[in-house]
Amino acid sequence: MSFISLQFALFVAICLVVFYVCPKRFRWVVLLVASYVFYAICSLKVIGYIIITTATTYLAGRMIENIAVYQRSYIKEHSELTREQKKEFKSKCKNKQRIFLWSCIAINIGILIFLKYANWAIAYYNYYRLMWFGITDFADSLNIIMPLGVSFYTFQSVGYLSDVFNSKIKAEKNFFKHALFVGFFPQIIQGPISRYNELADSLFSCADFNFYNIKSGFVRIMWGLFKKLVIADRLSAFVKGVMDLREYGFEGYYIILAVFFYSMQIYGDFSGGIDVTIGVAEMFSVKLTENFERPFFSKSISEYWRRWHITLGTWFKDYIFYPVYMAGPMKKLTKNTRKSLGSYYSPLLAGTVALFCVWSLNGLWHGAGWNYIGFGMFHFMLIVLGNFVEPPVAWAAEKIGLNRDSVPWRIFQMLRTAFLVGMGEVIFRASSLHQGVQMLKTMLTSFTLGSVKNGTLFTLGIDRHDFLITGVALFLVLAVSILQERGIKIRDYIAGRKIPVRWMIYYSAVLFVVVFGAYGNGYLPIDPIYAGF
Repeated sequence: MSFISLQFALFVAICLVVFYVCPKRFRWVVLLVASYVFYAICSLKVIGYIIITTATTYLAGRMIENIAVYQRSYIKEHSELTREQKKEFKSKCKNKQRIFLWSCIAINIGILIFLKYANWAIAYYNYYRLMWFGITDFADSLNIIMPLGVSFYTFQSVGYLSDVFNSKIKAEKNFFKHALFVGFFPQIIQGPISRYNELADSLFSCADFNFYNIKSGFVRIMWGLFKKLVIADRLSAFVKGVMDLREYGFEGYYIILAVFFYSMQIYGDFSGGIDVTIGVAEMFSVKLTENFERPFFSKSISEYWRRWHITLGTWFKDYIFYPVYMAGPMKKLTKNTRKSLGSYYSPLLAGTVALFCVWSLNGLWHGAGWNYIGFGMFHFMLIVLGNFVEPPVAWAAEKIGLNRDSVPWRIFQMLRTAFLVGMGEVIFRASSLHQGVQMLKTMLTSFTLGSVKNGTLFTLGIDRHDFLITGVALFLVLAVSILQERGIKIRDYIAGRKIPVRWMIYYSAVLFVVVFGAYGNGYLPIDPIYAGF
């Protein structure tokens, strides 16, 4: 049941009616039942995986919390303990907590690794047996069905458990509320990856009916469908036609156009899906974390990843980067190199190690393939290079009198960042790392304009009519993004207009999606790109 289907719209409508008809104290139960009905419809055969994750993280969280409570109680009752004895007792309790933490993480990350990488490992096992030993008795690949949203709910649950371990939050005592936190249906498809302390209040308190939430959520949903159906799904045919070819017959400008379209496609698809998710949740008075902040206005790769898939980035920062960066060996490395490298570069060494871990895992998170690892390493090298050249660049800019805050320089930085992001998208989108490198080579070296005049451009999945619609749609997204970047809240602005103007905008938005959305005859349903991760 795709979120762009009429079945999903009907499902949400029924859930809304039941949700607001029920007494307030039972509304979270309605969300729980709706979430598991939705999951059963979409992924019934493998629903056991999300139940395992829910049960193990719930039990581990409770055990970690109980040990912490016991520790405080024991120390309070035994005031005669010396400082060293208290320290030793706390250390023993912490070790017990670590056992539960890492055992639970091993189970859940192990499941994720098995589901995503088992067949990849089998393929390489067969390859090396053939290459090294000439064995042709290949092991069969496994018939694995990927559970819906497995990467998202696994990371969300591991984050919850880590926060309980670090005493940032209290463990949820109610198993069924924990189950709702893990499996809340709007975000199960492609995130965002929520934190318990940010989601729990609105998820479990279930505010009174508020028509503004219904209206505002609906507007957000229509904006998401606009980006998904009018832009992303329309561009997918051209992108597929150019970038899925095994023969590299297209000239460079076709690949450049396909890269630009793919950047717009994946942004429209993913951010549009998140808009739908946040809009549906808002209708139930549940506030989800924003996952995008106009990433194409970024002036550096680091800033881009602070604006794109924000919840995944903060997850990696909090649970991978900082633990590695603050580890004992990394602190020692920083201390030992401070004299020779200075206060700026010495911490960068530890930061580089931590970034390498982050981007290796980021690449692997996206899928089993060397192109994903290459994608991660590409961005890792760009960020590290940007960090290391910042002081000499700042010095050179000062020497030549360059105003780095000027509008032309900021525009240059945004265009440069978009170009580098596009190069990374080539590696990401390619079927293999080799194909990605070949496409980059063609994109940068093969330029002739012979086939521009013969109309080939309009035979690759989208015609002149589609190009026009896409251009208008992208202009609208750009205009809205500029207004948002200036701090204007579009939905609040529209809600403040007079009723005729307000409803004219609402009807126009619906008609635009209905009339120009890519669906129906001639279009195949296209699943959300990030639903596969």
